[in-house]
This record gives sequence, structure tokens and C-alpha cells, in this order.
Amino acid sequence: MLRLCLLQYIYGDSDRQVVENARLNLAYKYFLGLAVDTDVPDDTTISYFRAKRLGEDKFKLIFENIVQQCIDNKLVAGKRQIIDSTHIVADIAVNSFTRLLKLCRRNVLKDIECQNTSIAEKLGIKELELKEQDRFTSKDEGLQQEIETARRLLDGITEELRQGNIRPTKDVKKDMELLEKAVADRDDEAKDRLISPVDPDARAGVKTNKSWYGYKAHVVMEEDTEIITGVETTPANKPDGSQLKPLIRQQEKAYLLKPEEISGDKAYDWGDNLESLDNKNIIGNIGLKKQVNRNGAGYYNADDFLYDPENKILLCPAGYLATYCNRVIPNKYERNKPGYAFQFRPEQCNNCHLKPQCVKSRAGRRVYISYYEPYYRQIKDRMKTEAGRQAYLNRYRVEHKIADLTRNCDMRRCRYRGLNKVKIHTLLAAIVSNVKRMARLLWNKPDLPPEMVPAA
Repeated sequence: MLRLCLLQYIYGDSDRQVVENARLNLAYKYFLGLAVDTDVPDDTTISYFRAKRLGEDKFKLIFENIVQQCIDNKLVAGKRQIIDSTHIVADIAVNSFTRLLKLCRRNVLKDIECQNTSIAEKLGIKELELKEQDRFTSKDEGLQQEIETARRLLDGITEELRQGNIRPTKDVKKDMELLEKAVADRDDEAKDRLISPVDPDARAGVKTNKSWYGYKAHVVMEEDTEIITGVETTPANKPDGSQLKPLIRQQEKAYLLKPEEISGDKAYDWGDNLESLDNKNIIGNIGLKKQVNRNGAGYYNADDFLYDPENKILLCPAGYLATYCNRVIPNKYERNKPGYAFQFRPEQCNNCHLKPQCVKSRAGRRVYISYYEPYYRQIKDRMKTEAGRQAYLNRYRVEHKIADLTRNCDMRRCRYRGLNKVKIHTLLAAIVSNVKRMARLLWNKPDLPPEMVPAA
């Protein structure tokens, strides 16, 4: 059964296609270990085996077993790894906000109709019409009216539940929660918006001028051999930087493997990521985002000031020490890891020959230094070295692996719905990719005698 699942991702077969091919193709039967006249399980059995019998945890164990075999065969040593992510398109139709609310309303009313038809009619199931044009309506067309209708429906259902006319079954609760979220998401400040009631875990994602609806697959790969050592799946709106620490922990827990170096693009430029790498003695080859100088282009920025984190001392380019510093906690930093605002006296700045390049105000220069500033400067120094630059340039190798996963292992568009099943989807693609790569590295093509070599 597991080999049938692998065949699906090797050849891009659906459940029905892989069963049909296994009945007719002798190579499939040879791989499956079946005799020519042995029957093959039907497609519903494969689906049940994948989702119910194994599930995400068992597929993760299979993935870890393959990686452990690679470690045992010296294909993975953890010398240098690369981390990146790629998008996965959800198996859904994209609808307008108006149609999304209607679909959520319909699902709730269908659940209620199964219990009591008269109450479903009372709440408006007969008046609900799903038209094809709703899928393409503009963002605001009829939206406010649909929101008000949805709110009245929620109030009506709540009243019927209070009176005991309908039962709060699992389906009713689930679809009511989706309807409530769909209504709440129409607020301009709402985040983590619902995209479809068909796949409620899918989210809208944006990455380098590209947008999609679905999920993200995050992978860590051994640079030399291109073996995937860690994989995680998240909704599309989850930032890449949030997965660096979990993926490193995943390897440590499964294989006691800690990389000596790890490379990543600017998406992993998070202060707590850099701190975590330093604490684990892992060399980071991370691209840093360009810092915006609030004083304007051509003025000194925080990098031009010498900072002593132990003594909390800041020295300006002219050689003056900041007179005092305040402990501040900006919103984007954790409360227990604040930064410091250093202030220089007005007389220091106003009489300085470097003032035209440093500050406009006559009140003196004020410089904010993050708690994570030492880690940022450490990465900047690393990226100035030849080894750091070369390691960062070698990140292109992860694109080979992502191309293999998406083009040859069928990972670009998800076969299943729901985050748990999408995790199985990415794990199966990673397993197949690793098996193919391991076979290529360990077993070369056999040397054929001259008489067996085909003629040109």
C-alpha cells in the first residue's frame, strides 16, 4: 500500500490511475511485489490507508527513516544546509466575498435541514440562491446586504439552539464557526482571512510579486547531496522566518543532527532566528534586509556607531559617547528582549564637524539599538567574508530540489484538502524525492559489456 502511494508521486497518478496502471503495467507489479495474476487494492482502500491507517505521524516516521538511511550511508553530515519554502496551490475554486458568505450560509442551513426541514425553511434555505455570476462579482457588490443576512441567520440559529429546536451537532458547530469567521473577516483590519469553506485551512499567500491561495512547504536540504532533512507545511500566510527554529529542532529530535552552517534568504532575517543560531553555535549565512535610514540617504545610520552590548555604550563616528540610554520596548520585539535608545547631548552634536552627515535636529542625535543588534552585526561580518558570500551564492541549489518537488513529485497543486492532509501531501513528495536522490547517489548505472550496448 505504501509503495502504491509512492508510485502516485513518482508518476503523478491519481488514486484511480495508479490502480489501473498497477493492473496493466508489469513494472508496477514488480515494484509492488505482486504476481502477474494478483489483484490490486481499489482506490478507496488507498485513500483510507493514506488518511486513516497511516496519517501524518506515520508518514513523518517513514520520511525520518529514509533520512536516517541517508545519514548511515554518509549522504547527510550536517556540514552546511539550505532552508527555503515554496507555494502549494489549494484544491479549491476562488470565489468573491459575496459568494463565500453564501456558501457558508448554505452549509449551515443544509446541516439544519438534515435535522428539521421546517426550521431550515424558516431560516431562509429556499430564498438562498447560488448563482454563477456571484463567483465573479466585484468585491463590494451586494456584500453589505449579504453580511447583514448572515448575521440575522446566526442570530436565528442561536435562538433555535437556545429553545432546543435543533441540536448543536459537530457539523452545525463547525459550519457556524466558519460563517462567523467569514463575517468577521470582512472587517478591514482582519487578518488570517477565510478563503473557502471547502478547505477552511487554506489562506492567501504573497511572495515576491506572486500571490496564491493555499499553503507553503518549508524544506531544509543538505547542500552537498541535496537530501531533504526537514519538511514542514503551513498555511500560505505564515511567514518563512517562523519555520527556521522548528525545522532545526525537528532534525535534532529525529536524528540528533545539528548543521554546522545554514543558509537562507532575507525572509529568515529575524532577530530571534539569529540569536537561536548563535546559541546553538550554528554559522548563519542569512541575507539581511536593507535598513531604512530615517534621517535620510547620505546620513549615518546605526551601523556606523560602535556598540558595546555588555556595557551598554555607544560611540559615534566623531568619537563622542552617548550620555545616557533608555530601555524601550517596540511592538515588534518580545517584551523580555527590548532595545535601547541612546541620546547624544545637543552641544556634542551642534559643535561636531560631522553633523551635516549625521543629524538635522539641534536637539542631538538619538539612536535606537535593538537587543538583537550584536547578532545582526555578526551576520554582516560573516557575509563580508569570502566563505560567507560563497555559501550564500550556493543557495541556488535548493531551487533544484524545489523544482524536483513541484515538477516531478507533483507537489505544486495539492491533491487533498485540510492542513493535516496537505502535510501528508508534502511528506510523500519529500519521501519520493529523497528516495530518487539516494538511489542516484548510491547506485550508479551498471557497466554493460560491449555486445549489450545498443547501437547508435
